[in-house]
Amino acid sequence: MRALLVFATVLGGCALLQPPSPKPAALTSLGAGEIHSAPGAAEALVIGSSTKADVRAALGEGSVVDFTSGYEVWVYRERSPTPSAELVLLFAPSGVLTKTRVR
Repeated sequence: MRALLVFATVLGGCALLQPPSPKPAALTSLGAGEIHSAPGAAEALVIGSSTKADVRAALGEGSVVDFTSGYEVWVYRERSPTPSAELVLLFAPSGVLTKTRVR
């Protein structure tokens, strides 16, 4: 649709139209492993209670590292022009959150 608008603008010779402004970062959809605020996301989780399903529902898919011991680490990075923080979550083999870290 945007390409059609640009094409019509060029053909019409109308130099007064401005391209649509980009959406603010808060309104754009996040990709896998992206969050808006690492500290804010960490506050929404409960160590010893939140499960993988809870975290997936709240934050979406993270970058996952599996260990042969059954533990998993999930990493979420802040989405911004220059990511400044990430949220690291450790899950026990039972699937319960055991530790969080914002770095």
